[in-house]
Amino acid sequence: MENKIIQGDALEELRKIPDSSVDLVFTDPPYNISQKNKIFRDYRNGNNGDINMDFGEWDYNFDIKPFLIECKRILKDNGSIIVWTSEQLYGEYRKWFAENMYPKQLLIWVKTNPLPQFRLVGYRQATELMFWALKNKNKQDNDNFIFQGQKEMTNVFYAPIVGGKERTEHPTQKPLSITEKIIKRHCVQGGIVVDPYIGSGTTAVACLKLGRKFIGIERERENILILLLLELNPGLSNKN
Repeated sequence: MENKIIQGDALEELRKIPDSSVDLVFTDPPYNISQKNKIFRDYRNGNNGDINMDFGEWDYNFDIKPFLIECKRILKDNGSIIVWTSEQLYGEYRKWFAENMYPKQLLIWVKTNPLPQFRLVGYRQATELMFWALKNKNKQDNDNFIFQGQKEMTNVFYAPIVGGKERTEHPTQKPLSITEKIIKRHCVQGGIVVDPYIGSGTTAVACLKLGRKFIGIERERENILILLLLELNPGLSNKN
């Protein structure tokens, strides 16, 4: 089951993973931020247009609890979960982790090239959030917390919005550079990372580059086996 992307429902596939077998869950689940309406962009050069904020039915009414229960079950005693989250869901994650795990820290992606604020009615959205929690209280001898230097171990990660050859059609793709840093710091060499909402496959790519094993789950077939992943591992296959 290791080093595979499985097409299927996240909860159903998570239930097939044995108890206490995973070092890190790192994932980007739905944000519950979709809107049926569009945001109008008023460009100063006259080329106006709309931004579609409806990412799909998967981004409506997402319940965080069922998948978190399964993630906690499959984590080793020294394992962690790091989840990308919207501002709308951050409080729910913090509450659940406080009641069921050991909430640790907020991690922040600072976008070095945030989108403009064309209507000039608010700040440019230059950050996205992650939340880190542990199955048990962290200790200095935790093999799955690989502390580096003080300079590197800040809770802020700087990276541009994904572009160029790394960019896929997935609407919420996260930078490979940040994914690599997270996995390198929170999963021992040769350990197992599970991503139940693997999307464009960035977690799998990072694991292959860093010598970690992965189990990825993705419901939407069009998101599976992106070009970058195929380039890194042409023999990788998915479950039909």
